[in-house]
Amino acid sequence: MARAVARAPVVHQEPRTSWSPAKMPRVDAPVLETARLRLRPFARDLSDLEALNAIQADPDHMRYYPHPFSMEETRAWIQKWIEHEDRYGYALLAVQDRATGAFLGNVGLIHQVVDGIDELEVGWSITPARARQGIASEAAAACRDWAFAELEVDHLISLIRPENEPSAGVAKNIGMTVWKETHYGSLGWLHLVYRIDRPTA
Repeated sequence: MARAVARAPVVHQEPRTSWSPAKMPRVDAPVLETARLRLRPFARDLSDLEALNAIQADPDHMRYYPHPFSMEETRAWIQKWIEHEDRYGYALLAVQDRATGAFLGNVGLIHQVVDGIDELEVGWSITPARARQGIASEAAAACRDWAFAELEVDHLISLIRPENEPSAGVAKNIGMTVWKETHYGSLGWLHLVYRIDRPTA
């Protein structure tokens, strides 16, 4: 039986101006560096495939997804975000350790439709081998800052299942709070929609 998890209080904020990816000019794909990490587009020769699949095939790591990924599902995942990058100039990025070059996962900005409204989500997935080291928070914060600096968007979201405490911690670390609840994904699971607004001057 699943362990009951206390749900974060829902803090409703007034919606701001509707955002649409169709209204945004295409930008150049970013390569971002932090103290420990390098965030770059996925390799077009699919050389990230095996390293990413090692993460996405892990049943424990993928417990908040419908199922662990096969190699072909990971291939389709990478190709999906390459196509997203080609269209908009940004997408999920590969995360590398700057010191070793090791592949650590993916993080980035993706379009979502939530309750019929276009949203821009910060998403992340980091290898469990580097869990509890602040890697996801460091990477997600870099994407948050780039989005507010380079894109005409007044807020960002993250979709997180209520029982996913590690991701909830990352969202809070980058300044997000719970905005609302929604049913999302192919299985219609309940998600909390975390949100951060563009900083005011």
